[in-house]
Amino acid sequence: MRRQIDRPKECFAFFKRTDKKLNKLAMFIHGFRGNYLTTWGELPELLHWEADKKQVFEDWDYVFLGYDTGAVKTYLDIANLVWTHWNLASKGSSPYDEQYQRLALFGHSLGTLGLRQALCATSKQPKLMLQALHSVTFFGTPINGSPWADAAEIVYDIGAALVPSSPQLRMLKAWTETARASTTWPDVTVVLGTDDKVVGYTNGELVSWEGDDKIISYTHFDHSELVKPSGWSSGVIDYVRSGLK
Repeated sequence: MRRQIDRPKECFAFFKRTDKKLNKLAMFIHGFRGNYLTTWGELPELLHWEADKKQVFEDWDYVFLGYDTGAVKTYLDIANLVWTHWNLASKGSSPYDEQYQRLALFGHSLGTLGLRQALCATSKQPKLMLQALHSVTFFGTPINGSPWADAAEIVYDIGAALVPSSPQLRMLKAWTETARASTTWPDVTVVLGTDDKVVGYTNGELVSWEGDDKIISYTHFDHSELVKPSGWSSGVIDYVRSGLK
């Protein structure tokens, strides 16, 4: 069992091992209109109660971060959440209280675009962030935007950034290519659901981004189910385990 710090008003949940100090932190970022915990289904509870009994999982502490979809306007707003918390964690500042040296990033949907921004905006990153980066895993990433974005744009400013071929999306892709020419990060594992109609799910709709692994993994899930494990034997757990190895 882990010590849990849950701050709903801050959209923050931290699961920390108490019997020994760890220096590895896994960070989870949800997507459009998601929730810092419920987006991930049973995963937070599995990690809370049983991570210490599972190989690989026992070596990491876990933080789930969230944001108000209505309050973010660009990918940078989500990236800033990542930079802020890694800065605290790497320094051992509260609420982390340990100096973490390794970071694994997991994102869903819109959260993956925020993480891409966090990777390529090197001038904004905490010192040595990329050197500490262990792995990057993206679930249901809107590589080409989303065909549903037009409706979202009416209500949420960030919806405009999800429109296929939007200025923000094109700029982020070019920014990523530029950043990869001068620096590097681990190849990104991209997991898409074959029943995911929110971001597209056929081969013809996939666009390769600089730094993404060449092999795209598929599971038979829709956009939401893609990150909701039904126990330790779930495929979602397999992808998370791979990101922690």
